[in-house]
Amino acid sequence: MAEIACPARSSDMIRVFIVAGIRLYREGLADVLARGEGLFVVGAHAGGAGTLAHLAISRPDVALLDIATPESYAMAREVHQSNPEISVVALGIRASEPELLTCAEAGITGYLTEDASFDELIAVIESAARGELICSPRLARGLVRRLAALAAERPPDSPQARFTPRERQILGLLDQDLSNKEIAIHLGVEVATIKNHVHNLLEKLGVHRRREATLALTRARGAVASLPA
Repeated sequence: MAEIACPARSSDMIRVFIVAGIRLYREGLADVLARGEGLFVVGAHAGGAGTLAHLAISRPDVALLDIATPESYAMAREVHQSNPEISVVALGIRASEPELLTCAEAGITGYLTEDASFDELIAVIESAARGELICSPRLARGLVRRLAALAAERPPDSPQARFTPRERQILGLLDQDLSNKEIAIHLGVEVATIKNHVHNLLEKLGVHRRREATLALTRARGAVASLPA
C-alpha cells in the first residue's frame, strides 16, 4: 500500500481514493489527477485486506478502482454496502455488455475503458461525485433487460410478506368486531400497542377507519386464515 500525501484542499474539491494493485499505476494516476482542477487525492491502496478501513478513514467522494485488481467486483460491492456515500468508478473495463452489467450490479456508478483520455477520466469523476451515472445506450438497454428478468423472477406479494404474525392475529380479532381494549385483554398487551398495530394494518389495507376495513378484511380473510399465526 502506498499512502499519498497531498496539500491542504478547499471544501469544494472532490476527494479521490485510488485502488490499484500496481504501485507505479497508483502513483502515476495520482500525479495525473494532481494536475486536474478541483481534485484532491486523499490516498491509495493496493486492494485486498485493509482497503475498506482506509476508505473509511479517508472518506473520499469517489474511489477509482482498477478492475484488474484481484476481487475487484467483490470489493466494489463491499464498498457500496458499507459506504454507500462513496461513488466507485471502474478503470480499464472492456465495455462489453456482460461486464457493464456486472459493474452495475456491484454498485459501480462510473467506468472508463482502457483507451479513455484524461478529459474523460475527469468528466467521469465529476459525474460520479455528483451522484450521476454516465450511461451508454448499450448499458441502458442491458439494465432494462436485467430489471425485466429480475421482475419476472420475483414471486408475487403474499399475505405472509404483507402481514406479521401478530398483525394476522389482530386481523382475525378485528373481524370479530372486537374493540382495541378487548383485543388487548385477549392478547395480554397494552391498549396502546394494539392501537399501533391497528394503525399499521389500516395503512396496509389502504383504508382510514376501522369501519372501512370490513370489506378489505373480507377480501383478505381467505389468504390470512391459511397462514400460521
